[in-house]
Amino acid sequence: MTKHFKTVWIVGASAGIGAALVAKFAKSDADGNTTIIASARSADALSDLAASSKNIHAVPLDVTKPDAVRDAIALIEDRFGLPDLVVLAAGIYSPMPVDEFSAKTIRDHFDVNYFGTVNCLEILIPKMRKRGSGEIAVVASVAGYRGLPKAGAYGPTKAALINLCETLRAELGETGVCLRVINPGFVKTRLTDKNDFDMPYLQTPEQAAGFVYRGLTRGNGFEIAFPPPFVRQLKLARILPYGLYFKLIRKVMGKSDG
Repeated sequence: MTKHFKTVWIVGASAGIGAALVAKFAKSDADGNTTIIASARSADALSDLAASSKNIHAVPLDVTKPDAVRDAIALIEDRFGLPDLVVLAAGIYSPMPVDEFSAKTIRDHFDVNYFGTVNCLEILIPKMRKRGSGEIAVVASVAGYRGLPKAGAYGPTKAALINLCETLRAELGETGVCLRVINPGFVKTRLTDKNDFDMPYLQTPEQAAGFVYRGLTRGNGFEIAFPPPFVRQLKLARILPYGLYFKLIRKVMGKSDG
């Protein structure tokens, strides 16, 4: 059975999966019964999205600023009511090889990817618990399953999000609030264009949004992960002993085990 959401708020909607998911919800709502709220730092990108459908409403937001998050949620509540579904997809990515190791780069990633999400959850969870209903989906990544080369800034933020979502899912239990995690594989965006290696099972943002949309509207399972073949391989790698895992990584990276 397909779920219908009256009000959807997508954060991180200026590009990539977020923008594609906004478009997917708008396209799938033939009757115009869903209010879609799009948030991101780029007001220009949001304006373009809002111009594409009368059901899309732009609310610019920098998730790294707690006061701005609080004000945005207050505005949304006042204009549209507390959303039924919130997708937290704001994020940044830069590859960080070990010879470019930087505390600032890591801190910047945590400020957006992790604490930006936390800033939203801090306000949303109590409100949804009080109402007794609501769904929150946090975009993490398969990069959070296990440590990967050149992902020293990005991967830990996604691992932290997965752990946080597991904790919250268990604690929210029977409160009526459904907390879910979205773990995409490689998606072609301006961020992943920075990579200097072949990305297996590379998807377009539209393909990724299709996976996310189906997962959100057709069930309540904890994890939405894709593409399936890549996810299976990485989950198998996750249970390997460290010795075997590092041998596999060296082989993939074209390095000897010595």
